[in-house]
Parts: sequence; structure tokens; C-alpha cells
Amino acid sequence: MSDYKKIDQVLDLVAKTGDRVIVVSDKHDPYVIMSTSEYESLLHSSSELNNLTEEQLLDKINRDISVWRSSQEDLSEYNLDQFKADTEKKEEKPEEKVEVEEDKYYIEPVD
Repeated sequence: MSDYKKIDQVLDLVAKTGDRVIVVSDKHDPYVIMSTSEYESLLHSSSELNNLTEEQLLDKINRDISVWRSSQEDLSEYNLDQFKADTEKKEEKPEEKVEVEEDKYYIEPVD
């Protein structure tokens, strides 16, 4: 399979999923592949951020966090206590000593 077909496969996946891809090479710095519309959106939003006051920027960050939280899975149904490590030192019981009788060999002299 030629390298161009492999790149086309990756680009098809990027187009389907909307993900970004990082291309790494021994000869070059890593590069990110994304759609041009997504890249333009990044450029546009960064220029908008430069024009915001500190208060407006904090409001935007808080709104973005709120949107992110609402998009996350609701964890209220989980009992998180079941995942906590037991940090209390348990009283260790002394191990019972079991004596194991070793096999005994008797050597008799040969005349």
C-alpha cells in the first residue's frame, strides 16, 4: 500500500470523526492536521479573546466550563466511596507457625 493511500485513510477517518491528528516524524517537528474551517475558527476565536476585558474573559471561561460540565456523564449515581483506598492500618494477625517435619534420612555404614 502506498503512503498516499495510508494518508487518505487517515484523512477519511478525520473527516468522519472530526478529530485532529498529530503527525510525528524523525525529520520534522510534530504537526496537527485539522479541517481548514476548524483552523479558521481557532484563528477567529483567538482574535476575539484578545479584544476581551479581563471580566469578559472570566465570564467566557466560566460559561465554557459550565458547558463542559453539562456535557460530562452524570456521576451522581456512582458511589465513589467504593473506589477509595483503605488507608487505615489494619491490625495484622501474627501468622501461625506451622512446623513442617523434614524428611529424615538414615545412612548406614557399608561393610
